[in-house]
Amino acid sequence: MAHSNFACDDRSRKLLIVPFIAGLFLALLISTGIALAQSPVPLVNQPLIPDTIAPGSAGFELTLNGTGFVSGSVVNWNGSPRTTTFVSSSQLTASILTSDVAKHGSGWVTVLNPSPGGGVSNAISFEVTRPIPLFTFNRSDYLAGSGVPSVVAADFNGDGNLDIAAVGLYTNTVSVYLGNGYGKFEHHGDYPTGCGNCDDSLVVGDFNGDGKLDLAVRGVSVLLGNGDGSFQKPLVYPAGNNALAVGDFNGDGKLDLASSDSSGAVYILLGNGDGTFQTPVPYTLGSYAYSIAVGDFNRDGKLDLAVAVQDEKEVSVMLGNGDGSFQSPVNYSLGGTPGDVYAADVNGDGMLDLVVLNQSSAKVSILLGNGDGTFKPHVDYPAGIDAFRGGVADVNGDGKLDVVVTSWARGDQYFVLLGRGDGTFQKPRGYTVGYCPLGTAFGDFNNDGILDLVIADQCTDDFSVMLGTVVELQPDALDFGTVTVGNNTSLTTQLTNIRKKTLQITSITIPGANGVFSQTNNCGSSLGAGLSCTINVTFTPPSAGLFDGRVLINDEAPGSPQRIFLSGRGSSAARATRK
Repeated sequence: MAHSNFACDDRSRKLLIVPFIAGLFLALLISTGIALAQSPVPLVNQPLIPDTIAPGSAGFELTLNGTGFVSGSVVNWNGSPRTTTFVSSSQLTASILTSDVAKHGSGWVTVLNPSPGGGVSNAISFEVTRPIPLFTFNRSDYLAGSGVPSVVAADFNGDGNLDIAAVGLYTNTVSVYLGNGYGKFEHHGDYPTGCGNCDDSLVVGDFNGDGKLDLAVRGVSVLLGNGDGSFQKPLVYPAGNNALAVGDFNGDGKLDLASSDSSGAVYILLGNGDGTFQTPVPYTLGSYAYSIAVGDFNRDGKLDLAVAVQDEKEVSVMLGNGDGSFQSPVNYSLGGTPGDVYAADVNGDGMLDLVVLNQSSAKVSILLGNGDGTFKPHVDYPAGIDAFRGGVADVNGDGKLDVVVTSWARGDQYFVLLGRGDGTFQKPRGYTVGYCPLGTAFGDFNNDGILDLVIADQCTDDFSVMLGTVVELQPDALDFGTVTVGNNTSLTTQLTNIRKKTLQITSITIPGANGVFSQTNNCGSSLGAGLSCTINVTFTPPSAGLFDGRVLINDEAPGSPQRIFLSGRGSSAARATRK
């Protein structure tokens, strides 16, 4: 009877023995120093090949270059797996479906590595659009904290729409705005960072492996996400006061952080996989280490760093050893004080290059990579402004990477340098924005296939959402206020065709309005290049209460139908006259 709790038949005994042997084998592996292979968190390079395609195209093979791919890696399109072929640890191909590219829009491409270790890569936007030779941006401003130097775009609540997080320098908060998929954002909350003057850098990653996006702010302060757009109390690690970068530097499937410091050091914080980090390890570069770019510059499967060192007017390249440590830096002169640095393949040769914004010379410096961890001497292109912050993306959907440049010192403008695809760039085009533009982020916020831009403004305490368009609506939202039942009021908006060819218009309608909203227009069935027409909308409330609607403009432009958001309140006569 003393042993009755362990009594079992032969089948049960076998079921117990199997996991026992497996556990014994695992213990033996550990005790002898033999560990099961860990999958790293993969990193995807810019650009995808191709990085854009015309709507209505057939399915195609997408090539992804990067670092940390394994035989079980899976390419996801908007979170759904696609048939994936493992080419090498630095390249995958995936079969993109005809239905994925049937109409204007965009897809977020990520790579998922299997466990043990593993995880989801950074996300790269793929635009389903036709090239846009002439484009503009519709601007909307959102208040966020006090002093807003940095923004990021990601889907923080998992609804498939991009959201925005903006750091407030003087309020020491992160403001989160949730997107509705139509280019509009609603304030969701402000979350303390736990550090003073958390400026310059805000990055995204899943630091605790729960499938929910987290945030890290320079300082270093880590805010774990709850998956609904809200964030937990910060975990603070004093290390670095300038910029942050994310990557799996030791290949253990847990995201790590690199943080730069004005003292001239770069700190490496290895992640524990639960949202916490090990003691920061410093690497000395010289003086005033500013921004950081991450990539595999010598194609050995180990992540490397490129750091802009401002006082030395150079960029320092630190090759990774694959265990979280880095070799001594190799320095490349820039001839001017650097701002942001980015890693991307701007000439399409499959090797990562460096794009450095040159603040003191008002230029963009391009250092083409040789693929062995070394770089050619910089070639400079006029930036139109003191180049300090910005970003790299295919802004006009022509399959060639472009550069966006901002600078708080010059104010109210940012510039776009369109790429030629061979590592050279066209003259900068200027656009108006807030008073002190700084950090940028990219994404298709209204799902029209045209890449949009968000720019932080440190002086006006807000960020500006710049929706890329070839058809401009001004304004794109009409608020009729309060109207007495039985009366009506009208507002107008102007539709402008900014393309170089005639715009064909199929229809202009207000679905489901039931007489609450009605419209007239003089647009006709076509609108000539550079011309405008007027849409007049009337609000007639049938009863008291809130009403909303949308004008839909069906045309041949990317993003069709274009939308005008409508809102108004009906009020009874007695209430309307109440003082």
